[in-house]
Amino acid sequence: MNKLMITLATGALLFSVNAQEAAPAPEPVPEPAPVAEEVAPVTEEAAPVAEEAAPVAEAAPVAEAQPQGEMEDEDTPNVFWGFANYGIYSGYQLYGSLVNSEPTLQGYAEVNANLRACDWDLGYLGVGIWSNSDLTAKRQDSLGQMFNEWDFNVHWGKTFWFDDERQWGLTYRTTVVWFYYPRQHQRNAEHRIPTTMDWDHYFELNNPYITPFVNVVHEYRHGGSLLDMGLKKSIAVCDKLTLTPSAAIVWRDHNYGWCFPGYGRQVNGQKADSGFATVRVGIDANYQLTEHVGLFAKVAFCSVIDNDLRTSAEAATGDTYGKYKDFAWGGAGLNVNF
Repeated sequence: MNKLMITLATGALLFSVNAQEAAPAPEPVPEPAPVAEEVAPVTEEAAPVAEEAAPVAEAAPVAEAQPQGEMEDEDTPNVFWGFANYGIYSGYQLYGSLVNSEPTLQGYAEVNANLRACDWDLGYLGVGIWSNSDLTAKRQDSLGQMFNEWDFNVHWGKTFWFDDERQWGLTYRTTVVWFYYPRQHQRNAEHRIPTTMDWDHYFELNNPYITPFVNVVHEYRHGGSLLDMGLKKSIAVCDKLTLTPSAAIVWRDHNYGWCFPGYGRQVNGQKADSGFATVRVGIDANYQLTEHVGLFAKVAFCSVIDNDLRTSAEAATGDTYGKYKDFAWGGAGLNVNF
């Protein structure tokens, strides 16, 4: 009996132990669920990493890099460049005065070379030529008619920019001009017009608003000086059409008189005094036909404001120079750039 009870107790004990050991056995199976819950946050944290990677790619897009390349191309233009124009005009107008009051053909061309040393921009150096051909016989006896004036020049220029955007800057150009009159140089030395020379200094204050300019001219034959100064504004009407209205006033000293009414005359027995001589108000229009070819037209109203010069103009009837004190002037033609 005792043996039977001992046997039953031992079996119960073993069953109890086996039951306790068997119960935890299924528990390891659901344990991957918590592991999955811990892995899930890792996946959620990985998503922001991918989102942050996108701005890194946008930090240097190729599309935004191209304008920088275009600016570099503008900073390093072709070595040689230039432009030319030729047109018909209602008269030969210079500094707001009529040198010839009848129609003329006039043209200009220049070629330039950009000057660079290492990374330094030294501006540009160039040569130019201007011509005038009278379309009437008004000055036939003294100057001939076709290509009766050639003006040759050598020039240097540069723009000094004040900001990286190149909106504000100072443009400077210095030009030495030689005047040549073919008809006069075919005559004997007693009747020739001596070749003279001008030295010009042109300044322009570049800005997004209205551009002031001044041209300082010194003429060596008579030792005269002149200032042509004013304001202008370029307005892009569309991609092809640009309008440039301007207004200018001319100051001269008493030695600079050859292009003004009554040249060679004296007022009250003496040369005209120094002072403001003329005013000029006008507008230029340029229409670009192709990348390198365009059309231009210009009109202006000019007035002689110096009293002595106006008196000279009244006595200049029949002279080779214009007699008009107040007049409208204009022209049109073709321009080319390369």
